[in-house]
Amino acid sequence: MFSRDYLRFTASTLAFAAMVLAAPQIAFADEDDDDHGDHHGDEEHYDITLWNNNGVLQTGGWDHDTEELEVDSLRLFEAHFGEDDPLLGNSAAEPGFGGTAAATGLTLGDTMTMNLNGAFAWNGNGFSATSNVLSIGYEGQFVDSITGGGLNFLVTEDWDEHPIFSINEDAASNTYLLEMSFTVDGVGSSDPFWIAFNYGEDNEQYFESHVGWVETNLVPAPGVLALLGLGGLATRRRRA
Repeated sequence: MFSRDYLRFTASTLAFAAMVLAAPQIAFADEDDDDHGDHHGDEEHYDITLWNNNGVLQTGGWDHDTEELEVDSLRLFEAHFGEDDPLLGNSAAEPGFGGTAAATGLTLGDTMTMNLNGAFAWNGNGFSATSNVLSIGYEGQFVDSITGGGLNFLVTEDWDEHPIFSINEDAASNTYLLEMSFTVDGVGSSDPFWIAFNYGEDNEQYFESHVGWVETNLVPAPGVLALLGLGGLATRRRRA
């Protein structure tokens, strides 16, 4: 069942989803880039991809301009609510989710589940759990930060999917953070990855400083979460 807050903006989200899902699919080519480097500030230009690294699921950065796996290990992505359509300022169709079976080492027909593990907001010093409802919709599937859950995608020869990310319209301008992960039956689970969203914040440097905080404190060693004392990030309730 969906929460009342979530249902308030589902209609506009569905309209936007129909427009996005009607777009043609794009084929991809395969190339790994072992230069992990410092991608701070560039994360928003990559789509998410999932690949099988010798039996370990790993997220990377997929570039639609080159149609290649540009970054073989990437766990932080950026997006802006309202960037796709100012009339739907509480939604975003980026980052997308793309790849090819050949490039990712996944098996055709397998199901990739994108799990929503938690939603957080910048609190001035870090991120803590937010009461605002963040949600993701894809082809009739919906998950939100109240109930949790996952969205299913099929491994095909090539895929270019754009789930619709949304936040309740009356949320305060701020940086919001989704913690997510992937699971594939028979392979396992990926490490967590994060998507940082700018909602209504005009100061881009302010937003980028929050992205930098995530990159510094969460991405290198997610196991330190319990030591950071970050409110919701450290004490998030477990989901079934």
